[in-house]
Amino acid sequence: MNRIGGMKIYVLAEDFAGYSSRFWAQHGISFLFEIKIGSRIHKFLFDTGTHAEPILFNAKLLNLNLQEIEYVVISHSHYDHTGGLLGIMKEINKKILVFAHPDIFKVSFATSHGFSYIGPPVSDLKKEAENLGALWVLSRDPIEILPGVKTLGEIFSDEKVEYEKITRNDVFKLESGDVVQDPLNDEIGLVINTQKGLVVIGGCSHPGIVSMVRKAIKITGINRIHAVIGGFHLVNADSERIERTVNDLRELGAENIYTGHCTGLRAECEFSKRFGEKFHKLHAGMLIEL
Repeated sequence: MNRIGGMKIYVLAEDFAGYSSRFWAQHGISFLFEIKIGSRIHKFLFDTGTHAEPILFNAKLLNLNLQEIEYVVISHSHYDHTGGLLGIMKEINKKILVFAHPDIFKVSFATSHGFSYIGPPVSDLKKEAENLGALWVLSRDPIEILPGVKTLGEIFSDEKVEYEKITRNDVFKLESGDVVQDPLNDEIGLVINTQKGLVVIGGCSHPGIVSMVRKAIKITGINRIHAVIGGFHLVNADSERIERTVNDLRELGAENIYTGHCTGLRAECEFSKRFGEKFHKLHAGMLIEL
C-alpha cells in the first residue's frame, strides 16, 4: 500500500464544541481531509453530520473552501452521518464521487424510546444527491480512493472479535416489507497509510473499533497503528467491554486515540487514564496534523 506524504484533518462536525469556542457543535461527525501525495494536495470529506449549516459555518471559520473537495465518503446510513450531505453537495456544486456501502439507503429505526427513524434524512437520498452531482460508488469491498487511502469495506462476522459481535439490539430495518434486526453491517470506515503508521477512521464504529483496526491491518499488511480516530459507540457499553476495548487497542499498538461523538464519557475517561497525553478529545474546529 502506498504511503502518503502528510495529512491534516479538520473536524467540521462533532458533538462537543470545545472550551471557549466559536465553532458550532452538532450530533454527528464530519471530517475534512487534506492529504499530500507527491506535490499535490487532495481534499475529501468523511461523513456529513446531521445538518449542513454548522459544517458550512465551521468551514468558513477555518477558511476552507468546500468546492475543492474531490470525494465524499459516507461511513454508514444513520442520519447523524448522512444528514448534511444534500446541503454540502449544493455547496460543492459539481459532480463528485460519493463512496458508501450498498445498504446505505436502508430504512432503519430504533425502538428504545418508542419508534425513532434513524436512517438518511430523505426518502430518496440516492436520487436527490445524484440531482446535485453525486456519483455513487457502492461497495462491500475495500476501495483505494487515493494512493495510500482505502475504505475498510464491510466488516464481516468472521472478521469481528467475539465481544464486538451484535447478538441483539434495539435497531431494526425493513427488508422486503419485513421488520428484521439490523446488524449494522453498513459501516465502511477508512485506513490511511502515513509515514508514522496507519490511521484508522470510524464514524460510529458499529462493527467494533477493535475489529475495524484489525481489518485495517489485514487489508494493508501493516501492523503499526499511529492513530485511531472517530466515534467508538461505547456510550451504552458496560465496563467490561470498555476495558476490553481499551486493552485491545493498546495491545494492537495504537499510539494515539482521538475520540468523541458516541464514545461516551465513561469510555473517554478510561482512554484518558490509560493513554495519558496520547488521548485526544475530539471537538468541532479541531485540527489534527499527522
